[in-house]
Amino acid sequence: MRMWLAVVMTVFLGQTSPANPYLEQAWGKYESLHFAEAVELLRLAEQVPTSTRAQRVGILELRARCELAEGRRAEAEESYTRMLTLEPRAEPPGDLSPKILEAFQAVKRGLFPSGYLALKQLPSTEGLVRVEVVDPWHRVSEVVLRWSAGLGEDWREARAMPDDGRWLFELPRDRSAPVPWHVVARDAEGKEVARLGEAEVPRAVVAPLLAPAPRPGDTSKAPVEVAASSRLRATLGWVAMGAAVVAGVSGAVLQVRSHESREAAERAEWARDARRHSDRARSQAGWATGLFAVGGAAALGGGVLFAW
Repeated sequence: MRMWLAVVMTVFLGQTSPANPYLEQAWGKYESLHFAEAVELLRLAEQVPTSTRAQRVGILELRARCELAEGRRAEAEESYTRMLTLEPRAEPPGDLSPKILEAFQAVKRGLFPSGYLALKQLPSTEGLVRVEVVDPWHRVSEVVLRWSAGLGEDWREARAMPDDGRWLFELPRDRSAPVPWHVVARDAEGKEVARLGEAEVPRAVVAPLLAPAPRPGDTSKAPVEVAASSRLRATLGWVAMGAAVVAGVSGAVLQVRSHESREAAERAEWARDARRHSDRARSQAGWATGLFAVGGAAALGGGVLFAW
């Protein structure tokens, strides 16, 4: 059963970043030098609610290229500004024309002074520390959290878990007292280049408490309640996995139909028929994208419930 769960999780979590159909079409227009049409498709691509952060960055980067090709420098700079605000580490490919790279660097220098670097603590659940590293000049090679078991104890280091461009740290789970910590960013040579909190005045987070062991003679109903809670989680987990399967299969069917509608639009002899098939293809692709996202979320939720 664990192997089956792993397969389902792999399949449906892979679907949580579905292709954005408008972005794919925009790339085709860009490669055929139809820049104005590509910009219109990219405006639609920005409105797809299931786009990932990386896709949104890619949309803005391609849009800036097209706007520069059209001679719309101010609009391209606005697109680059939005892109860098969303992801300060973003960079266009280095093999683009000097005109494009110069425009990007001008926007970047206007937003971030040379060498700018900042660490920001983000909201997170109990027992976790989530940190954003604003590193537009790519100075950081490693981010670690240093924590101490108590006053006078040595500092220990914890490596980060990736979390959509952020860094997520998990604190020890067997402590009821606040855990002091601070975060250190280092460059490729191991030199500290930024810090969040100080060893002398660290930040603190209360780690989740472990359930206390039952005392001899304890006749409370806690074990029964725990067992009932475990059964409920298992039931909800299977419901979530079933929903993931249904959503994934439905999304796959709609995606196939979207391709068929797109091919029908290309074969249509009349513009009206081509437009009708094209609209249907976009609608089906949008629904497929949404179902894939729902399926991935349901699979993730089911996996969490099983592992809890």
